[in-house]
Amino acid sequence: MVHTIQIAKLLESDFLQGRPLGRKHFPMLCAELTSLPDGGIVLLDFASVRVVTGSWINEAIVPLMGWLADQRNDLFAVFMNLDEDCVDELRLISEWTHTCFLLAKGSKLPTKAALAGELDPGQRDTLLAVVANAGVTGAELERLLPDAGVKATAWNNRLKDLFQKRLLRREKHGREQRYWPIVREVVLNG
Repeated sequence: MVHTIQIAKLLESDFLQGRPLGRKHFPMLCAELTSLPDGGIVLLDFASVRVVTGSWINEAIVPLMGWLADQRNDLFAVFMNLDEDCVDELRLISEWTHTCFLLAKGSKLPTKAALAGELDPGQRDTLLAVVANAGVTGAELERLLPDAGVKATAWNNRLKDLFQKRLLRREKHGREQRYWPIVREVVLNG
């Protein structure tokens, strides 16, 4: 299920700046998302937002990413329609906090998103492997990519890390976890 939130409308502001305002907006964002079903994708649409500062992102969006990853919530976000200045602020905060964000344009779930934030080489390779082989397990990645020299346990650890970063969705099938990308294509450092 995909749910869209018009950020400017929800927060009644198109200037998202400062720590105090970020602390005020964080619970408002959480309250809006509380009723969504587990595993849902949320499009956070910044189309009408004119200013977003790093201090606001650090107080509202970074904690929101942790809240989304909590097993009681289990939601995934795609940040939509941010202007370039806002994207720059988001990238800066992602470097400081080691948080990753999926960025896209449009009004519906995109097929392609850019990744803001750094992944280590193993996580990057794993993300690309899941994008290429949606619905895969760690054991299947070991079989599919024998030249990588990575055992199923290491694949599973990387998959779990990417799930915690909200870059992959997962479903339990028997004793295994299957992983899917949020979008069909991810542009690294895009």
